[in-house]
Amino acid sequence: MASSAIARNRVLFWIIYACAFLALGVWLGINAIIGRRNAGQPIAAWEPLTWELSSVALVAVLVIGVYRFERRCPLSGTGWLRRLPLHLPAAIVFSLAHVAGMFGIRKFVYAWHGDRYEFGDPSLAFAYEFQKDLITYAIIVGTCVAWRAVLARRERELAVIRLERDLSEARLAQLTAQIEPHFMFNTLNAISNRMHEDIDAADRMIAAFAELLRAALSESGSAHVKVADDVVWLERYFELMRERFRGKLETSIAVEPSAHAARIPRLLLQPLVENAFEHGLKSGRGRVEVAIGTRGGRLHCTVDDDGAGIAADFNAGVGLANVRSRLELLYPGDHCFTIAPRAGGGTHVDIELPLVNDG
Repeated sequence: MASSAIARNRVLFWIIYACAFLALGVWLGINAIIGRRNAGQPIAAWEPLTWELSSVALVAVLVIGVYRFERRCPLSGTGWLRRLPLHLPAAIVFSLAHVAGMFGIRKFVYAWHGDRYEFGDPSLAFAYEFQKDLITYAIIVGTCVAWRAVLARRERELAVIRLERDLSEARLAQLTAQIEPHFMFNTLNAISNRMHEDIDAADRMIAAFAELLRAALSESGSAHVKVADDVVWLERYFELMRERFRGKLETSIAVEPSAHAARIPRLLLQPLVENAFEHGLKSGRGRVEVAIGTRGGRLHCTVDDDGAGIAADFNAGVGLANVRSRLELLYPGDHCFTIAPRAGGGTHVDIELPLVNDG
């Protein structure tokens, strides 16, 4: 598929290239006709067109040779001054080929019209054409140098963009990976504490934790997942917490149908819910509500708890700082993340993201 597109682009380039030189030759020929006739010199239209088109056609062919020669002996970069003298004989060859080719084409066309083409004194004619060809050669070489500089600059810009993207992806992968060990440590600590109170409950927590690990291992590791898939992880996490705080905890997850296929950063909501347990519902008693919906082409996620609320000296821990950093990397300048006291007590977390559907 890519190779066919490249082939089509190459054919298109050569068609445009040929048409551009053809248009230039016709334009110069028409101007020559107008100039001669304005000067009172009656002349058949085919003659000036033959002069200009023969010259332009040969230049179009010779440009390819000059371009390739300049690539082998570039007049830029280190040592370009040492290579400069090589272009003088190249310019002479360019002019000889141009003059000889023009002479041959014009002789043929004139003979075809039953006429004879007079070139004049060869030395004078060549001197006249050579000074024009020298300028033409310099323009071609200068264009090659300028074009190479443009390509080099573009390549440098693309390299910088690729580097920034790679660094961002590496940082994002690091932040995403940071969540799982932090979560696992906290969960294992909770299971350890529960074992001293209720061995059966600890056993059920271990089973729920195993389900979470199985889900984590089955994921591709992508930075984004569907909302529906992230909610499955969140539901299993809630099962684990309800087992830990049996009879004390109420949870709910509400997802609008329009949000099920939306893409969301992997494990975005779990640290927010975990934060509610660590800071708002330390005793495990209370309610945590998660809502995910769409409004105005945006994805909205909220996490509410009716716990102790935000303390005056509240500092974002690993989980919240991680979420904030990931959002800044994934949606720079195009997201909203706020944590505020909840009306009636507790904490309200609101996240707004661009709405992008999966697949």
